[in-house]
Amino acid sequence: MSAADRSAPRLQLLGPVKAWHGEVELDLGSAHRRTVLAALAVNPNRTVSREELIDAVWGEAPPQSAQGSIYTYVSGLRRALEPGRAKGEGPQLLASIGSGYSLRLDAGAIDVHRFEALREQALRKQSAGDLRGAREDLEEALGLWHGVPLSGLPGPFAAAQRARLTELRLATVERRAEVVLESGGHTELVAELTALTREHPFRETLRGLLMRALVRADRRTEAIAVYTDVRDRLVESSGTEPGPALRRLYDQLREQPAAAPEPKPAPPARPARLPVAAVPERAELFVGRDAELARLREAVDGLGAGTGRSVWVEGEPGSGRTALLAELLAEAADYTPAFAAADALDQRFALRPLLDALGVHPGAAGQRAVLATRLAEQPGEDPVDGLLALVRELCAEGPLVLVVDDLHWADDATLRVWRYLSRETRQLPLLLVGACRPVPRPAALDELRAELDNDDTTVLALPPLPESAARELATELVGAPPGPGLQLLVSYAAGNPRYTREIVETLLAQSMIVLDGVHAHLDGNSCQSIPAPLGSRITLYLSFLSSGTRDTLRWAAMLGREFSLSDIAVATERPPTALVGAVDEAIASGVLVESGDRLAFRHPLVRRVLYEKTPAAMRVALHRQLAEAFAAAGAPAVRVAEQLAAAPAQVDPWVTTWLLEHIGTVATETPRIAVDLLRHAITQGALAPDARETLTATLARLLFWLGREPEAEARSVVARTADSRRAAEMRWILAYVYYRRGDFAEATAELKRTLDDSDVPEMWRGRHESLLATLERLGEQTALAPAGLHPLDDAALSVPKLDSLDEAAEPLDAARRIAATRAVPGEMHLAGAVHYYWLGRWPEALEELDAVIRDGAETASYVLRSPGSTLLVHGVGALIAGHRGDPDGARTHLDAADRRQWPPGLEPDGGDFLLAARALLAEQEGRPEAALAALLPLLEENYPPAARHQWLPDLVRLALRLGEPQRAHQALHLLDLEDAPPAHAAAAAHCRGLVTGDPEPVLTAAGHYRVAGRLLKQAKATEDAAILLAESDRLDEARAAFRGALTAYTGMGAVWDVRRAEGRMQPFGIRRAHAVRQRAAAGE
Repeated sequence: MSAADRSAPRLQLLGPVKAWHGEVELDLGSAHRRTVLAALAVNPNRTVSREELIDAVWGEAPPQSAQGSIYTYVSGLRRALEPGRAKGEGPQLLASIGSGYSLRLDAGAIDVHRFEALREQALRKQSAGDLRGAREDLEEALGLWHGVPLSGLPGPFAAAQRARLTELRLATVERRAEVVLESGGHTELVAELTALTREHPFRETLRGLLMRALVRADRRTEAIAVYTDVRDRLVESSGTEPGPALRRLYDQLREQPAAAPEPKPAPPARPARLPVAAVPERAELFVGRDAELARLREAVDGLGAGTGRSVWVEGEPGSGRTALLAELLAEAADYTPAFAAADALDQRFALRPLLDALGVHPGAAGQRAVLATRLAEQPGEDPVDGLLALVRELCAEGPLVLVVDDLHWADDATLRVWRYLSRETRQLPLLLVGACRPVPRPAALDELRAELDNDDTTVLALPPLPESAARELATELVGAPPGPGLQLLVSYAAGNPRYTREIVETLLAQSMIVLDGVHAHLDGNSCQSIPAPLGSRITLYLSFLSSGTRDTLRWAAMLGREFSLSDIAVATERPPTALVGAVDEAIASGVLVESGDRLAFRHPLVRRVLYEKTPAAMRVALHRQLAEAFAAAGAPAVRVAEQLAAAPAQVDPWVTTWLLEHIGTVATETPRIAVDLLRHAITQGALAPDARETLTATLARLLFWLGREPEAEARSVVARTADSRRAAEMRWILAYVYYRRGDFAEATAELKRTLDDSDVPEMWRGRHESLLATLERLGEQTALAPAGLHPLDDAALSVPKLDSLDEAAEPLDAARRIAATRAVPGEMHLAGAVHYYWLGRWPEALEELDAVIRDGAETASYVLRSPGSTLLVHGVGALIAGHRGDPDGARTHLDAADRRQWPPGLEPDGGDFLLAARALLAEQEGRPEAALAALLPLLEENYPPAARHQWLPDLVRLALRLGEPQRAHQALHLLDLEDAPPAHAAAAAHCRGLVTGDPEPVLTAAGHYRVAGRLLKQAKATEDAAILLAESDRLDEARAAFRGALTAYTGMGAVWDVRRAEGRMQPFGIRRAHAVRQRAAAGE
């Protein structure tokens, strides 16, 4: 039905939702029924599905009767809108189409669409210089408003439309003010704009218009006061300054003397001004984008030679995308680059960013004016040919740089023309640069990106700033390098320049940073939580996401660092299929990232802000609720424990029962979380005595397993328990702790107390007798015993001496499983670290080391009191860092070991790992002589044979490289023993092959290492064999061995070894055919 059809109703959405037939208002019924009508009226002549209508009315929580209710509402609307229409008579105004409905009504009969049409028409008239006509259209459009749009309607659809339309009205008010100002009506504007700025005090566009009107009215001082007011408000509320446009206007007023009021233009009309898009200002600090800027400079240089280029820049909000474009525009200043940015509010105006950038305007000269006039007079004409002709003409005059930012907001016509312009760069001196965010992602933009990927377009995806660049940015902002606390907080930005800047500037504004003359530090504990102004800024940056996605992210923030889609489903009580859209949007926008088969926040800062926006008391309740929800859903015990540990609440009966049933499982997988839960639980006054005793005993075992000294916990159990077995176990822990301290009298006393108890089980009696016998045998000589590992005969502690590492797997895994139910010494972690090092499972090796060294000083870990243990910890840690290509990490471990002071005359075990680490680091630094020197102590006669055979092949390789064969022969002699263990025999074969140049013994050694599970040794032997095969002209076998070594190195994440092997094979012309994917240093 057309607007001219007198039988068609008129609809009002710009105020309370109403409808009229002629002058008669129709009864539209309930608010829900009006919401359905509004959803249809916003999309006239388009089918709106029932699902869309349900979402519009109820959002994410529709009732079970929603489908039937929609049918009822539509039936009621049909009766109201066409009261006299008989069933089956003529076309329906509200038609059923498939599974949805369509309102068949001309857009001109609906005030929203009439408003938008008048606004667009006014814009065309303004561009054509018809200021009077533009003002009339804008005032008519504003006259259609009758209050708050869709007022009184519930639901997310109405809320979203209210926000959109309110913003559009305000933009229209600003447009009208601009037209009036251009027409010389500044006097009448002052009062109106003053009132508007009071209503919208932070709206900088209104402030700028008011300042201009005051200047034209010869009220310059008042104009400056307007700027001062908004600047003070912004600084007070968010710690920021006004934007570039307002600052420029202020600077002009300050620098220029007061001028006489501008004369009013003579009627009928003066020529319209040429719109010029504001070019982004260059950032005062621009770091970390050297590679991307180099690519753009290369494109600018090519333009001088007549070579065009199409470039596409993508980056998440705050990634520095616009700052990079500002640098490009400065580099290309000699070519007078054309720039514009698309605007969300101008999406309905076809080609606006391209027309603004190219200066297409009736007031322009030549082809620009002709094209502007034709587009204004014939809006339905295809613009492609005209724009391409203009670009070709401009390129004929000289190289053209055309840059458009925020293309995610561009209309379909702009994106279609962009496709053609990209093709034109192949033959024109045209540098075409487009930039966008990953979200929103309209279909037309997806299609364009897919085509550009298959084209010659250079795509620059802006990655996070590297840590060094983020640190440099923070240093420049603060004026000193950040100290550890500030650096940690800066790391929460995860390389996002805007977030980094916001963190630092907010802390400065809140006086939370202090300088000590060298570094910038956080002021005490002033930043235990995210400062409120920073939280508000970050929340504002997330406003581009849909409300459903933001709600999903708030729940995700409660789930910890990593979570799955199923976890979010449990938290939100929604099926996973209903969450896919929100999660996809969050991933596409860069807020979430995939971490294996799980999800994580890309920026820890965003997670903390979302998490802390929830009040602390509510967080405690929500974590407790989530814990029970996860348990009911059958989630792993660790997920439940993470929720209980995140915000410890009162330990009620449900929590107590759950801990008693599941703490063993949690302790096996995440012992530190188990410790936190147990420590909190046993402090609760309402905990039942038997539960307190059981949980305290479990805590003592876990602390013992982690290498701590749970004296207080064990004593507490001994004092209260009536269980002889439990008392014996706790006393054994106490005796072991005292033994480690060197207090042998106390250790002996504890052991004898247990042995005096006739009810002690035989297993515990045997362990006490064994430790007592050890103490009595060693006597006072045990003062040096802590230099080694545990004196008792624990099979797992002999891992370094085992020939096959599979033999160690069972005792180590068993120890981890029983740690929550039986006391197991903390030295097991050292054995585990060595075990996993040789297996090439370095993430697990580091976990074992972390169990020993984390919080070691605070908790007085008895493991670290042993000099040999300390050497082993830092030696293994340095070796792993070195193999991974992390020399800084390796050096940190070596420095820590060097700072330790050993007792006089004590030769601690574990030093061979440290020697090997020093040699590895020296070789990486290009100092092979120093590397060989680091390993020479292995050749000394008194060096323990079991601790040197595994490193001698490296010594032989370095000695032969440096032309010192006598060292190599000396090492081989040390290994040439009768009845040598298989591991020694394999090392001897490896060294013999290197000395004689024969690859066969080296391959034999590699086979032994493979069977024994020593992956790193196998890879090294295979690499050495590849060299010897290549030297023997057995190139095919050399290539196969080389590939085998690279595969093994890559599997471990041995980045340095890959580089070394490639360098050694290069002289033979052997390279890897395809890039070997390097695993991250953290392990995968």
